[in-house]
Amino acid sequence: MIRKTLLLTALLCFIADALKAQQVTISGNDPDYAGCVIKFFAIDNYLSNSEIRIGECIVDANGDFTVSFSCRSAQQVFTRLGVFLTRFYVEPGFIYEVKLPPRIDQSREDKENPFFEEETVNMNILSVKNSEGQKVNIENELNVLIHKFNQIFSPLYDQLAVDAARKRPVARLDSAIYSFKENLPKTGNRFFDQYAFYSSGLLYYAARRSGSKFISNDYFAMRPVLYDNDAYMELFNTTYDKYFMYFGRNNDAIYNVINRRGSFSGLKSLLAQDGVLPTDSLCELVILKNIYDEFYADRFLRGALLHVLDSAIVQTKIERHRELAGEIRTKISKLMRGFEPSEFSLYNQDSTLVHLLDYRGKYLYLMFCTTQNYVCLSQYEMLEKLYQLHHKWLQIVVISVDEHFTDMRSFREKNGYEWDFLHFANDPDVMKNYDVRIFPTCFLIDHDGNLTLSPAPAVNDQLEHSLMIELNRRGLLQEYIQKGWIEKLY
Repeated sequence: MIRKTLLLTALLCFIADALKAQQVTISGNDPDYAGCVIKFFAIDNYLSNSEIRIGECIVDANGDFTVSFSCRSAQQVFTRLGVFLTRFYVEPGFIYEVKLPPRIDQSREDKENPFFEEETVNMNILSVKNSEGQKVNIENELNVLIHKFNQIFSPLYDQLAVDAARKRPVARLDSAIYSFKENLPKTGNRFFDQYAFYSSGLLYYAARRSGSKFISNDYFAMRPVLYDNDAYMELFNTTYDKYFMYFGRNNDAIYNVINRRGSFSGLKSLLAQDGVLPTDSLCELVILKNIYDEFYADRFLRGALLHVLDSAIVQTKIERHRELAGEIRTKISKLMRGFEPSEFSLYNQDSTLVHLLDYRGKYLYLMFCTTQNYVCLSQYEMLEKLYQLHHKWLQIVVISVDEHFTDMRSFREKNGYEWDFLHFANDPDVMKNYDVRIFPTCFLIDHDGNLTLSPAPAVNDQLEHSLMIELNRRGLLQEYIQKGWIEKLY
């Protein structure tokens, strides 16, 4: 009865949130950014840290910019501005005047470095108005409240971690946490009060004072799920990390339910026996988190995890979980052999916008490179030989990460290459979507548009051998030889 009541309450809360979604407006002025496009993002799925673009604007010649987007609950948003990742919190219906950080563009080396990370800074909030146009007292504004809270929380967290490592008296650690929790501010701002409460749970981990079962019971059991509260989700991800593995130590039936049956409903029934996950919403969220995490481990079969995920998409009655499961499935399968990789829309050397779909019908060897990198330069020479031998059945495309489009086009013209060069700038997320960490990074996509070598070898004799094996596996090798498309066997 309690579980049904809680589920009904959660559903009503979700409907209420959807109905009260309001516009958020962000504006400011900085002539140094004139002509720049500013894109704002939020974390759409804290289980996989997937981002979603929520709005964008162009800074005009005077430096003025304004962007508006729909927001159903308070959340953290961020924008990438050169070397900075600038973040802050917004609330539905509020109007923000902000000051951007000094403009420092990324260098060519930064742009070509797959491991480059922006420096995280907080957005400078100049003024805030509520949905009625009334100015908000800046001292009571959400960003200020969180900043003041973190000034107290962060040093305590660090000190507890040090004290725990030095094996300070347990009573001292418990007393510090208890005192902190007892003095948590009650501001009336629901997001902040929840943020502070769930942040306090992290102190137990810093002090090594409690197991995950205690945290689960005290912070999550019989409480609503806060999908967009970053403090809630950080504590959630910490508490239920490797839950499948720990559960399996006492009940190996989980391996049968996942690896053999691939059953979402069976998995829910099994985990319910643990008593730690008393509600459907919590149980399903733990399952989704662990499917995502275990996909990159080796304890469960990937195909079985995907089957459970597919079942979750069909069977869950919680729409947000259906959305999360679908996003996770897309993310974990997009670079798997046999699945379609992410679509892209990029300009080629002729300034024509082309899409991945345009290359369907032939095999595609896709390479991420630059025209400046030494390893890439040596690859281009071998690509030319590969193209001459196999262009009748194999397309070659280079996605160039050069800073300037003209550099890419001039390089291709100078060397007389006939295959397509595409510039990444129109869709910079293509680097992240294809998990490009080094140059060159390569993929082989079959004529149906599915990945068949992911990643593919760089251009060498081994690549040609791999190509022949692939064609033979698909029953195409002899056909291509008879058509005269392959002149030489390797």
